[in-house]
Amino acid sequence: MTNLNLKNTQHTLQVLLVCTALMLMTACGKKTVETGVAVTVAKPLSQAVYAYQLFDGTVSPLLTVNLDARVPGYLTKILFQDGGMVKKDDLLFVIEQDQYQQQVKLNQAVYEEAKIEHARQKHLLKENATSQASVDKALSSLLQAEANLKLAKINLGYTEVRAPFDGLMGRHLIDVGSYLGSEPQGVKLATIQKIRPIYVYFSINERDLLTFKSTHPVDLEHKTLVNTLPVYAQLQGEKGYPHKGILDYSANLVSTDTGSLQLRAEMPNEDLSLIPGLYARVLVQSGDSHPAILIPYLAVLSDQQGNYVYVLDAQKKATRQNITLGQKFNQLVEVTKGLDPNQVIVINGFINLSEGQVADPKEITLEPLAGQ
Repeated sequence: MTNLNLKNTQHTLQVLLVCTALMLMTACGKKTVETGVAVTVAKPLSQAVYAYQLFDGTVSPLLTVNLDARVPGYLTKILFQDGGMVKKDDLLFVIEQDQYQQQVKLNQAVYEEAKIEHARQKHLLKENATSQASVDKALSSLLQAEANLKLAKINLGYTEVRAPFDGLMGRHLIDVGSYLGSEPQGVKLATIQKIRPIYVYFSINERDLLTFKSTHPVDLEHKTLVNTLPVYAQLQGEKGYPHKGILDYSANLVSTDTGSLQLRAEMPNEDLSLIPGLYARVLVQSGDSHPAILIPYLAVLSDQQGNYVYVLDAQKKATRQNITLGQKFNQLVEVTKGLDPNQVIVINGFINLSEGQVADPKEITLEPLAGQ
């Protein structure tokens, strides 16, 4: 019985020793694998940028022209696709031509006869076989015949409606076979718009106008920026402001109804991506370029004390850095106060980071801001 108790005691001691050893090994293992929080870091980007102002704009055609039938007759042909692009002088509509062609032939014959008669009267006058009055009458008949012939040719030309410029067609408003009456104002057949180049209209309110003037040695009211100031536009869903144009119009006065000044920019629109009626965000640079410190906008944190970022010191410890933000440039934002360009900021992974905590940084280089 005594031997059995001794064996049990020895077994218990062995189990305790094994458990103690395992606990020590586990504790040591935790200590050796402990590392800092994995984060991505970068130095701020130092680059010259322009301050800017943003406006709401509307795309509008450069020209809008109604295509009217100027002579009566039946519409015989429509030679364009509704909503399609056409070239200058493309044939779009044809009105029945037979009667107008015959009118040209008739007036051509009358003209030829009057021409011959005038020549005959002049010859007879040289032989004293007719009077000057007869010659004058023949000349009058010739001139009238010539005018009637020209009018007949003009009316024949009106039977073909052609594009006055390269443009975008609307839908046809009259179907083939319809009779076009002789209304004084003409019968509207379709509308064509010139959209290359194209306009973007926008307005600047009184407050922004005064701010804009303070950053320019010249001002909009006196037209000194017209045809010189670059303007950029962005459609919904686009990145950046890919459409560049130039300010080509400024209203004479600030509207008393809206308290704003209407402006207009002309855009080349070579790819025809700007379509009349679209909403556009308009960017206008103000003042000269200035050096700026830029960081990713997503790296900025905010609380009741304001905006801040995490920076790493030489020991890779995280420190809160309060900052003041300026204007946003695509994915980057300007820091106007609180940050040194040589500091290393945390741009990703900061959600698991707290002040004073050691980090395991992976450094990257920020790409310069394009278009500045």
